[in-house]
Amino acid sequence: MRLISTLAFGFLALTSALARPSTFVERAVRRGRPALPAASLAEQKPSPVSAASSAHPTTRSSNWAGVVLPSPPQGENFTVVQGTFAVPALAPSSYAAASIWVGVDGWQQSADAQGLFQAGVDCWVEDGETTYDAWYEWVPDGSYNFTGFAVSAGDVLTYRLVAASEREGTIYVENETTGEAVTRLLAAPPLANSQLALQSVEWIMEDFFWYGQVPLANFGSIHFTNTSAKTGAGTTVGLSNATIIDLVLSGDDEPRTATTIDSDSSATISYVS
Repeated sequence: MRLISTLAFGFLALTSALARPSTFVERAVRRGRPALPAASLAEQKPSPVSAASSAHPTTRSSNWAGVVLPSPPQGENFTVVQGTFAVPALAPSSYAAASIWVGVDGWQQSADAQGLFQAGVDCWVEDGETTYDAWYEWVPDGSYNFTGFAVSAGDVLTYRLVAASEREGTIYVENETTGEAVTRLLAAPPLANSQLALQSVEWIMEDFFWYGQVPLANFGSIHFTNTSAKTGAGTTVGLSNATIIDLVLSGDDEPRTATTIDSDSSATISYVS
């Protein structure tokens, strides 16, 4: 989603600015896309990667960590992305958060196709109390919660996003732990350039924005499994050609995450203190 305006930063001193937003409408400006480049990128050392991930391109962002397929096979479009992850328990904190999501076109966009089709879970901890919200959105519209769809730490969630066209898509979410499932059909908002380019897919942990960048929660690790993408031509694409993204917060010299691609269908994002 778009970054909050400069004016919003003036409210940082307010108590309300430090509290968890009460509705999804109130945080319709919380996520930034595409990923913001980390400051002084050229001066920073390469992110540490495992032997399993050493062949993958690695970049850095000040608000994203995870993996992205930056383009489909030549002449094709991405139409399906899916992934499974366990909702992390967060370390105790007075105020911290993280968002986990799967999406289409968060990384790539064009002048006439700037939509982003995504769904995920926001994880919040305030004064030791942790809450989770499952959400969906089509940028540049705001995000909305899955009403009545409960999510708790340890629940295993599978997300599958299917773009029927540049202007319509369906989100399928299953809580494999509780057996609950939900489906949402979305259309591109009636705004200029809101259609999809269908040129990238993502599996992301995001340190999003709410009156400035929310303090990053210690989420331990997020293990994406069952990850794959498909094109309209029927081609299945795994993570063999994916790019790794690690999070470097403003003012930091070292990454706050260590991301590895473990196989063609799995990746791990680990919190680094």
